[in-house]
Amino acid sequence: MTAGYSSTAELYQQESRFDNAFSRQNFIFNGTYEGTRELTFAIADSYARDRSTNVVATQGFANGRQEAWSNTFSPGVSWQMTQATALNVVATHAVERFEGTGAGFGSNTYGLQNTLGHVLTPRLTGTVGYGFTYLDLLGQQNSTTHTPTLGVSYRLTPTLTATVNGGPAVTQIGGETFVSPAATVGLIQILRYGSASGQYSRSVGVAGGLGGTTETQTFSGALALLTWQRGLIVTFNPAYNTAKSVSRGQTGRVDANALTLNLGASYQIARYVSIFGGYRFFQQRTQGSATTQFDSDQNLVRFGVQFGYPFNFD
Repeated sequence: MTAGYSSTAELYQQESRFDNAFSRQNFIFNGTYEGTRELTFAIADSYARDRSTNVVATQGFANGRQEAWSNTFSPGVSWQMTQATALNVVATHAVERFEGTGAGFGSNTYGLQNTLGHVLTPRLTGTVGYGFTYLDLLGQQNSTTHTPTLGVSYRLTPTLTATVNGGPAVTQIGGETFVSPAATVGLIQILRYGSASGQYSRSVGVAGGLGGTTETQTFSGALALLTWQRGLIVTFNPAYNTAKSVSRGQTGRVDANALTLNLGASYQIARYVSIFGGYRFFQQRTQGSATTQFDSDQNLVRFGVQFGYPFNFD
């Protein structure tokens, strides 16, 4: 089991109404249990509370400066049926809430993902899956989505792996049925000093506090330099998200795109002391067809000193 919690107190030179001893909070938990050699159970939970709604919403969209929190709970089980065949089942319950005065729409997401994988060759693995998502949207129409998928994972080189997975997403909203493509494409390269990856995904979900059942597309990347220089860690995570309402007849229509750039670095100057710094750029634009317009720009610079000491439990 691993767990971590952090909180941030903030005092503002201007806009003192935002002063808060627990302005930002984050909690993560991960655990695994090997019941038998073939059966493994896993559980994960993540919680975030912030006034930056694009940080709280797992989809990366903003709806203004508003107190908000989210929690995602995911239990799962993995069954190694044979040496070459494995079944993975993961359930998800995600909650997003937007408090106080603001325009954010809360939601509850219930999901179930089943994936059966079979090793076809030492380099090639085939998968077949089925996903179910129920969106409980507060103040808007609920929806259900069924997503059968087929996919492959291929190791192109000893350090480069590609994954492709896709199928139709069949969504029901208010008695109407909509069919849209769903896909995930990924590429990961192990580097001499770390790793680099890129991913594209398209699915049906919510667009954070903007609400509504939307077709969401995400283009993202990750670069991690972990051993470039001793004691130095550098990360870069760009992401571009788009969201459009599945149905034109929805109460609140969504048509938005958001760009996020995260750059971070830390350097260990002593055994239990590190200095860190980071920069986040965020820009969101909504199109004319959106019911509510939420354009947003954010530049955040952070730096400081971190002290830590390991506690071992035998």
